[in-house]
Amino acid sequence: MLALQKYALGAGNVRVADVDRPKPEPDGVLIRVKACGICGTDIHIYRDDTFPFQPPVILGHEVAGVIEELGERVSGWSVGDAVISETYYYTCGECIYCKTGRANLCEARYSIGSGTNGAMAEYVKVPAKNLHPIPQGISFVEAALTEPLTCCVHGVFEKADLKPGDAVLLSGPGAIGLLCLQVVKLFDCRVVVTGTRKDGDRLALARELGADLTLYAEDADTPQRVKAFYGGPTTAFECSGAVPATEFCLRALPKGGRYVQIGLPATPTPIELNLVALKELVITGAFATKPVWWLKTVDLMGAGKINLKKLITDTYKLSDWEKGFQDHISGAGIKHVFDLDPVL
Repeated sequence: MLALQKYALGAGNVRVADVDRPKPEPDGVLIRVKACGICGTDIHIYRDDTFPFQPPVILGHEVAGVIEELGERVSGWSVGDAVISETYYYTCGECIYCKTGRANLCEARYSIGSGTNGAMAEYVKVPAKNLHPIPQGISFVEAALTEPLTCCVHGVFEKADLKPGDAVLLSGPGAIGLLCLQVVKLFDCRVVVTGTRKDGDRLALARELGADLTLYAEDADTPQRVKAFYGGPTTAFECSGAVPATEFCLRALPKGGRYVQIGLPATPTPIELNLVALKELVITGAFATKPVWWLKTVDLMGAGKINLKKLITDTYKLSDWEKGFQDHISGAGIKHVFDLDPVL
């Protein structure tokens, strides 16, 4: 089968390769991949800068497709079922994190697309326990956004304490930021979204998706306008991973505010701890996903609560992977997805 493979350590070293078709484990399934999203994790592996991986490995973890083959011990699923899959290929099940429902923090955890072969390929094998049905009316390309949406559901539902009417600051109108925006609006909150000058189109889409106010972070009066926004934001979600955005959010929060880090910075981020102490801020982070939030996310998608289609900028075949990666890196558009039907 054809697959986009990181074949060696070092920057670059990615190619479309002809590799053996995988066989499902007894408790797993083989998925014929229909769509796979391009994520920042894939770019980190492509660049070999910050994210751990085990080459040679097929990239991709944001997967949607149909079941091609069932393992011998699998029940409750049928060949041809349209599915999405959680990303963890293995967790130990024995550590304190696994036993308390926090498998995202398991030290032994590894995932498709980094620790084992992923979904930028014709086929991918996953544990059957990872599967969820694609809700009716959701296309395969849209369904490929389930995993990043689940990350946002995890961050908003679990890490914040939102109440109707709360004022919220959301920094970074990329794919994660615009998904988070839609989840926050489910709580009937007022939301101000900040971005840079190059984010003009993204900020316009943020307004379309429910943002009450959008501002350019570079403008001199933006800090004052954020603080004045409905009496000041009680919670800030930092979704860009940009180092300057962290200080901006911490300064914008009032005393007793809550800061939630969702974006992953590519470089170390200094924090002025005096701001944290003197304002008694609560700082927390949200990493990856938990199974419970996959269930919630699929329910939200099925109920039509989240607009995924608006976020999809372009689709690509595997042969156009370099353009897809470069479009993602350059910040062109919002979300870029491999459409693998057909593969090339």
